[in-house]
Amino acid sequence: MSSNRTFRGCDTSRRGFTLIELLVVIAIIAILMAVLMPALQRAREQGKRAACLNNTKSLALGWMMYADENSGRIPRANVTEDPAVKDCWIRKPAGTLPVDATKEVQLEALRSGVLFRYVPNVKVFRCPVAKGPEMRTYSCTHAMNGADIGQNAPRVKKIDEIKQPGLRMVFIDDYGEDWDAAWTVHYNQPKWWNPIPMRHGKGTVASHVDGHCDFYSWTDPRTIDWARLSWADAEAQRPGPLTTQPGNEDLEKIQKAYWGKLGYTP
Repeated sequence: MSSNRTFRGCDTSRRGFTLIELLVVIAIIAILMAVLMPALQRAREQGKRAACLNNTKSLALGWMMYADENSGRIPRANVTEDPAVKDCWIRKPAGTLPVDATKEVQLEALRSGVLFRYVPNVKVFRCPVAKGPEMRTYSCTHAMNGADIGQNAPRVKKIDEIKQPGLRMVFIDDYGEDWDAAWTVHYNQPKWWNPIPMRHGKGTVASHVDGHCDFYSWTDPRTIDWARLSWADAEAQRPGPLTTQPGNEDLEKIQKAYWGKLGYTP
């Protein structure tokens, strides 16, 4: 009788996973994904916000270089199609809204402005999370050589007229629909004017006269409620009571950065 008999069925070294073990592993993976995905999304959004901050910084630096080469005069903030006006920071595409123009027409409007010599990259004029038709999402402020909006609002035409340059806003992440590429806010009353931009979370990006950039975070529910509207819906609401918001710290902060002071007593 041979003593080398093999007993089959007793070798447990090749046992597979049970159904319960597989379910446990899947559950653990699902929990890890639920924990990690929001963090990854936040990191991705932080990267896009950083790119947006860098864009507005580049525009502000180009704006400063233009002033340096033009005896301190700053570019015209509100743009126009009129070829007789030579100092627009960009040009206005033909038509009512820039986003209604073709991509190439919009890009040519960027190239035709006085800042393109200093910022020769069309991608700098557009937020990384902009919608498809928007080739330009940043707007200048009327306080910086823009249109007279009335209200005895102070405007400057030369960079040396600007007091506390680190506190004064030049460019803001806006909507591509803004027809004159100049975002504005009321001066003499607690009221928003243009629709409130809100990207990269509950807030927007802006650059300042000294070249630094900030993220303006919206905290007042009234700001956020209006900012959540589409551009068209917000425009429709603009003449109504929704935009008048006394005591709104978001609004007051932007008005001070925009005009240098409040034109009313809070």
